[in-house]
Amino acid sequence: MNDLNEAELTGLIHHLNRKKNPDCFEFSVRHENLWTDGLTRKDFLNARAFDKDMQEILKTLDENTPIRVSGILQSSKGSGELYLAVNELQVLNELPDVPENHVTLSGYVHVIKAQNQGENGNGKYTRFAVRQDDAERGRDFIVVRVYDENLRDLLSGLNDDDPVKVIGSLRSSRGSGENYVRCMELAK
Repeated sequence: MNDLNEAELTGLIHHLNRKKNPDCFEFSVRHENLWTDGLTRKDFLNARAFDKDMQEILKTLDENTPIRVSGILQSSKGSGELYLAVNELQVLNELPDVPENHVTLSGYVHVIKAQNQGENGNGKYTRFAVRQDDAERGRDFIVVRVYDENLRDLLSGLNDDDPVKVIGSLRSSRGSGENYVRCMELAK
């Protein structure tokens, strides 16, 4: 199976003061959308630019500049922190009326044994990871939350190493700030 890993989103640039990795420019994308309760939800989505030219552009952008970024999701080898490795950047004049936030992943199920269930304002969810095997990077484990009851039932029938495809969006936890993929579609 060929692993899919595509993410695209629009939002406002949020500069970070940390410099964990000197080979990249770390920032977050503040993504806002209308939530089911009628309030605007703000997600701060971790991103890293490795291309030197792109880094120079990002450094010149003012805080809250509208941008569109695309790339692949990766997990930090040290902390396991999920981030978007940006391969395309577009500076926008304004954000689209409907913000973009699309993720498509495929790989293999990795069952999370500790704290794989949770509940928050969005409802009950099950956590698992999509494992991707990359010749250059090794293994990546991309954390996914599944809220829909029917999709959680489908997930419960899957085992470690079963092939899986996820379509969803990138989100950040309101409590911890942890980034994850919110699953909207799940297939074997």
